[in-house]
Formats: sequence, structure tokens, C-alpha cells
Amino acid sequence: MLEAGVENTAAVGEAVASLVARGAQAIWSPGDVTVLTAIDSAVAQARAGRIPMFTNIPGSSEQGTLFDVGANYLEVGRQAGLLAGRVLSGEDPATIPVENLVPERVTINEAALDGLRDPWRFTEALLRQARADSGATRSRPPPGRRFQIDLLEYVEVQDVEDAERGIRDGFRDAGWVDGRDFVIRKRIAQGDMPTLPALVDAAITEGTDLIMTLSTPTLQAALARGRDTPIIFTFCASGVAAGAGTSNDDHLPNVTGVPSASPYTELVELAREAMPGLRRVGTLVVPSEANSVFNTAQLVEEAGRYGIEVEQMAVNAVTEVSDAAIALCGRDIDAILQVGSNLTTSSFVTVAKAARDARVPLWSVLTGDLEKGAAVVMARDYEDAGHQAAGLAVRVLEGESPATIPFQPLTTSRLLVNLDAARAQGFRVPAAIVDRAEVVIGEP
Repeated sequence: MLEAGVENTAAVGEAVASLVARGAQAIWSPGDVTVLTAIDSAVAQARAGRIPMFTNIPGSSEQGTLFDVGANYLEVGRQAGLLAGRVLSGEDPATIPVENLVPERVTINEAALDGLRDPWRFTEALLRQARADSGATRSRPPPGRRFQIDLLEYVEVQDVEDAERGIRDGFRDAGWVDGRDFVIRKRIAQGDMPTLPALVDAAITEGTDLIMTLSTPTLQAALARGRDTPIIFTFCASGVAAGAGTSNDDHLPNVTGVPSASPYTELVELAREAMPGLRRVGTLVVPSEANSVFNTAQLVEEAGRYGIEVEQMAVNAVTEVSDAAIALCGRDIDAILQVGSNLTTSSFVTVAKAARDARVPLWSVLTGDLEKGAAVVMARDYEDAGHQAAGLAVRVLEGESPATIPFQPLTTSRLLVNLDAARAQGFRVPAAIVDRAEVVIGEP
């Protein structure tokens, strides 16, 4: 073991050069912050000496190391999050033992084999492990390859646009260039369910490499028609409810994605904070939409924890929404907590008018409903969802099988307030909630 000491990042390259000159056959760096900060110069000096460099920090291979063996910090972070959840749920930290958790992760950069002085090579078993651990051994698409990605949308609403923006940002942040590494074709059904199968067929016929869906109906259409095509979904409450699997870990081999079930726990708790006497709420449910049925069940479960009754009113077509909303407001409810569905989203202004006329506070779980008349919105951050989905798409297009990637539920949320809508509904939003809101529309 030859060693060279450094005091700052500027000295790292020179130190590696000295080791090369002393006959080192490889350069190893453990979890050293100074060296990792200057990893580019270290790798450059190692390559000048035609020897490889490896580290204990997975991911350094993207900067040119030959391989890295260390902890899977994504899993470490996930386990830390689970511990935090246990504590926030009431468990005493003193009763939870400290665990030395080091789930192994291997990353390999086969391109770094080129030009080495000695015949370094990897076994097939190690290559398979690296692919399973990291999903890819490249940071960019194969040279000269431009992927065709088809984006399927049922309706164009603000939340879908946010998700699309997140997808494009996600590819960019992964180092992919639109037009050079990939092209996105956007296909929109304009709210017409029978159009969806034709959109999927067109994508497959025109040689798509990957289908990304932005709703439950588009996911279901892709599952039915694109059985051999990789599918990444988001803006979908539950991939399981849509038929993509039996759990986040056990799902169809060609699909993975980012379930974005609305934050009904936060919604109910916020409504109780704003309306301490809340006992009975209403919502419109669309029986033909799996996402609407799933969302309603979530709302009923969360409301039930606080003894709040949920009055459900079924709607099956746009023409029924107005009468159903008016009837719902007449059912002696304290507020409408509208669950997410494609039908009610596309006609939300009708729901808002009924709430305004009846002076019933209207709450929602979709960002786009804020300007359509919702007084308070507790929504998922669909831009984050799109960004996460793009990360999964990159992994799949670089060679990882969707079958090995669990669904990754979205957890980030946004609180939005429309003071003008609240006033029109005879509802005063507490100052504490307004102060916490990310977006506030209207005058106090």
C-alpha cells in the first residue's frame, strides 16, 4: 500500500501523479471528502499513468473511476426515513436500537477499461450485480442513439403540465439533451376515453422506445395495448389500483413508476384545523374511474379516523356534475373535500359554482383547482413526480429492467389558498394556514 498525503483539493492531482511515478498499479480512495471533491483531477492523473482508480463511494464511476464498492445511500436514507416515521408516530427513540446499516452497492464504468496498462476485467456475475445495484453503468445514452419517448395524456390540466415540466427537467438534470439523446412525442386524448387505445397503438407502430403515462386511464390503456413496451407512469393515484401489479414491489415486468396518491391525511387534518367542528363532508365520486374510487376510499379512511362522515355523490358524465354538486351541497355537509378524478377536474368550475351558491367551503387535492374556485388545496407536487419519473425512464433506457424497479410513491406536497374563493363560500381561512401556504390568491 503506497500512500500520499494531501492538505487541500489543489494537491490531489499532484499526489496521485506521485503514486503513479512510484509504481502504483491502481489508485484507491476511501470516503475522503478532499479527494472526492477533486475526483476529476485524481482520475485524470491515474488515466495519464494508464492505471485505474476506484473508491468506496458509489457513483464516482460517473466521474471516471473504474468501479466503486460502498453503501447504497438511497437505501440508507429510506431506512432513516422509516425510523423518522416511527418516531413521529409516537415511538420512543430510546427504544429503537442504533443499527450499523451498510447495504452494499457496486457501480462499474466499463468505458474506463480502455487504455489501461494491465488487463483488468469484470466477471459476468459482478456486472450483473452492478446493473442490479445501480441500474446503469453510464451517465449518458449510448453514443449515436436517440430514444423515442411517447408521453400520453388524458386531459391537459395544470397538474399534468407540471408533471410534464418535471419530466423534461428530469432528463436535463440527468445530462440528457432533448433532440440529441431523446425526442418526446406528446399524445393527448382530450378527455375522450375511446381515443386512448389508438394513441397507444400509434406510439408502438411508430417505434416508441418508452411510453410515459400521465393519468390512470392512460396507464390502463398502455397496460392493455403495450404489453412488451417499457412503461413509466405518474400522475396516477395507485399503480396497483390501475392494474399494474399487486404491490409496489410486485408488478408487471414492463412497468414501473411514481404513484402520486393525494395527501388525504394532510387534507383532513388541515380541514379539522380550519373547521374545528367538522363532522360531515361531501365528495363527488366517479364509479367508472379507478383513481376516483381509490381516492374516495382513502378519504373515507382518513376522515373516519376523526369520526368524520363522508357523503358520496356518484357522477358518470360531465352533464351530471352540476346537478350532483348542487344535490351534494344540500345534504347538510360542512364542506366539500373533492377527491381527484379526471371527470371532476375537467368540470371543477361547475362544482365551485355550486359551493359558492350554497356557501359551502370547497377543498381540493389538485393544484389546477385553485384558480377554478377551490378555497384550499392540499396537493402533491406533480413537478417533483415528473422529475422522479424521468429518473426512472433514464434508468430503463440505459438498460435496467422495469421489473427490478419498485414503484416509488411521491411524498412531497403543496398547500395553496384562494382567499377570494373562500370569501365567496362564506369561509375564513385561518391566518396560520395562510402563513404556511406556498401560494396565496386574493386579498385577506
